[in-house]
Amino acid sequence: MQKGPHLEFCCPGCKNPVPFSVINLDKQNYLVPCPSCKKKYVFDDEVLVRQLKKFSNLCLAIHESEEILGNSSIGIQLGKEEVKIPFKLLLTRLSSTLDLMIGEMPLTIVFRIEPSDLKTQSF
Repeated sequence: MQKGPHLEFCCPGCKNPVPFSVINLDKQNYLVPCPSCKKKYVFDDEVLVRQLKKFSNLCLAIHESEEILGNSSIGIQLGKEEVKIPFKLLLTRLSSTLDLMIGEMPLTIVFRIEPSDLKTQSF
C-alpha cells in the first residue's frame, strides 16, 4: 500500500483499491496499476488531472489546518436557536471523496492520509 497522502479508487475489475499520487499524473504516459489485478489506468484528461490536484490540495489544506480548526466551530440556526458544532468533531467524521462520472460509469476518488504523514511527507 502506498505510504503518505494519496488518492485511490476502486478498481472496476477486481474491486480492490488503486492508490495513486497526483504528483505522478504530470509524467507523460504515467500508468496507474491496480496492485491486485495489474490492470493499468491512465489519467490523460487535463481537466480531470487539474480537478484531482485541486481536490487533493483542498483535503491536505484541511488536514494541515487541524490545529486552528480544533478551536473553531460552525454555527447552525435551528429556528431561534443556534447550535455550534466544533470543527474538531467534524474532522473526526471527515470522509474526503470526489464522485465522478467516467463515461457512464460512476467512480469515487478517495483521499487517504495518516495523521503522522502530515509531518513527514510532502504532497
